[in-house]
Amino acid sequence: MSLRFQDRIALHYVLATAALVVAAYLVVFGVVRERVYTDLDQNLRFEAAKHMSELRVTASSIRFAHKGEWLEREHREVQVDPVFIQVNDLHGQLMDRSPNLKTDQLPFAAGPDWQQPRNVLLRGKALRQVQVPVRAPGGPVRGYLLAAISSEAAQHVLDSLALVLLGSLPVVLLGLFGSAQWLAGRSIAPIIQITETTNRITRNNLSERIALPPRPDELHTLASAINGLLHRIEQAVAREKQFTADASHELRTPLAVLKGTLEVLVRKPRRPEEYVADITRGIGEIDRLTYLVDQLLLLARFENHAKGLNQQELTVLTCVHDVLYRRRADLNAKHIRVDVQDGDTPAIVSDPYLVDLILDNVLANAVKYSPANSTITVGLEPVAGALRCTITDEGIGIKAEDLNKIFDPLYRSDALAHKEIGGTGLGLSIVAKACALLHITLAVRSELGRGTTFTLGFPL
Repeated sequence: MSLRFQDRIALHYVLATAALVVAAYLVVFGVVRERVYTDLDQNLRFEAAKHMSELRVTASSIRFAHKGEWLEREHREVQVDPVFIQVNDLHGQLMDRSPNLKTDQLPFAAGPDWQQPRNVLLRGKALRQVQVPVRAPGGPVRGYLLAAISSEAAQHVLDSLALVLLGSLPVVLLGLFGSAQWLAGRSIAPIIQITETTNRITRNNLSERIALPPRPDELHTLASAINGLLHRIEQAVAREKQFTADASHELRTPLAVLKGTLEVLVRKPRRPEEYVADITRGIGEIDRLTYLVDQLLLLARFENHAKGLNQQELTVLTCVHDVLYRRRADLNAKHIRVDVQDGDTPAIVSDPYLVDLILDNVLANAVKYSPANSTITVGLEPVAGALRCTITDEGIGIKAEDLNKIFDPLYRSDALAHKEIGGTGLGLSIVAKACALLHITLAVRSELGRGTTFTLGFPL
């Protein structure tokens, strides 16, 4: 049978507490029993020592010297707790006994264990008995003095205590279980509230949040963590919606241009040079569409790229020169000067393809947004266990309010104001994901109209 979480907490609490209660009961019973028998044994040894002095020991017998006084005392006094005395020789033969024993005998054994106080029965009554060796003055052991007193009252106290403890145990456990259930119910009430709130949250209702408990405890931490998760999910869904809208727009534009160009071509016969111009325009749109799809696929592949990283030793300076060599046509066309400050640049261990992809996108943006006859500065220097690479341009810059959006897919800052500058808005998204995979720190600062600086921190 499956128990509720509340009942499991109560059950575990009761089991743990029951073990402690049973242990406490056993300790109480043991202490009381020890104390009761200690008092009995003290009285018993006192009586044995007192009657030992009344014995008359001869070579052939051991007798009580004043046995007649016992008979008179028995008639004069009412003995609530009588003392039974008996004398046996070394072979266990009865030599003498107190009158209150009448025809009965106390149990005897010659072993050393019987010299310690022990519980015996006489006429069905409980006694506490001790067996003391009797010696002749300066001689060997001649026999044993057996002394016994009633332990009925002590046994009654112990039986009553055991009954009370055993009877109270189920009551205590039931009370503990009820209290534990109530406390567990109160303890998990915030969890139930958290569950109900999360069940109400759907894709279309991600703005709702869990009410935080008043005390800063573990439940407060759990609720805060869930609220943080919901916030990240809400942001991810918002980015997904924005990405879907932007991607469909970006894909629809070249398709619409391509469709319009082909429709114009089929309306009427045209000269060959017109066909060539329109077909060339269509090919350009297909190339743009292909590049956009490739970039989208590259972004999608980053989700599982971490398992296939090709880590090897490489030099960032060499990667920078490789990218600049590929971009030489664009640099020459705008007469842009590149100043590479290559000081002491130690090697790093990373994925060459992704490092080249990061540098290519950042440098391509620097070239794209820099005016003619400007300078791009690339700095490399080891700083605090990392190789810091800064790429600074003198371009148009980025608005301060757009700096936290430029790494979102398909986002382009102030794109309408710079229609002449092409792009898909995916390059910096690819840079951000690649940096996250390679544990490269990424930062950007920019001043509108004066340029932008990207800072990459490659772990050494």
